Amino acid sequence: MRLPTPVLLVLLALTVAVLCGLGAWQIQRHQSKLGLVEERAARLAAPPLEAPDALDLPPAEVAWRRVHLVGTWDHSRSMVLANRVRYGIKGEGLVTPLLPASGGAAVLVDRGWYPESERERVRASLDAERQADIVGLGVDASGRTARRTPHGTWTALAPKSMSATEGIPLLSWAVIQGTESGEDNLPPAGGALPVRSYRPFVNTTPHLQYALTWFGIAAALVGVAVARFIIAPRRKPRDATAHQG
Repeated sequence: MRLPTPVLLVLLALTVAVLCGLGAWQIQRHQSKLGLVEERAARLAAPPLEAPDALDLPPAEVAWRRVHLVGTWDHSRSMVLANRVRYGIKGEGLVTPLLPASGGAAVLVDRGWYPESERERVRASLDAERQADIVGLGVDASGRTARRTPHGTWTALAPKSMSATEGIPLLSWAVIQGTESGEDNLPPAGGALPVRSYRPFVNTTPHLQYALTWFGIAAALVGVAVARFIIAPRRKPRDATAHQG
């Protein structure tokens, strides 16, 4: 059953409108991500938040800010983030609660990555540190969940889940110890372990490509409609005349 021409035109118009709307939405998403990149880059460039003031801030105000913390390490409560691959090597991440010098709940600190083969050496070196005086990236981990595996390792850094399982009061934000680095795909210089670094926020979603795709499909449909409803009807009389001649 063929649809009447007016109905078909209405459906094509609605489809083109939807496709153009999707393209415009992707452009808006792109602009929003650019603003987010600039905002978080500015937060990273700001002076570090100092303890104990940082300890009273909500997670959203700590996120993407550098944080300076002083206290002691609670090595007895260290937790391992298993199956962490970097540089094509399977490794682990060590998370240790930092007990602030000013008191209160502990802060989970991601102390870095190391290959599984270097576990004993790196853990012995880290466990030898008693006092903590670090600067790292603040992370809003309030909405994260994780589980402890049968091997005693953890699937992710999640203060709420870890606090409930380990029985230790923890703040809902965490810190990635180290400095900013954009070379996550390169091997650690000089073999220094653990690897302590974090990457700045970047937009990895190709919103503009998505927008061009939607606009391209819309343009193709318009082209089909023009060929079907304008060009083709005009050719019929000329073709008929040429055939009669």
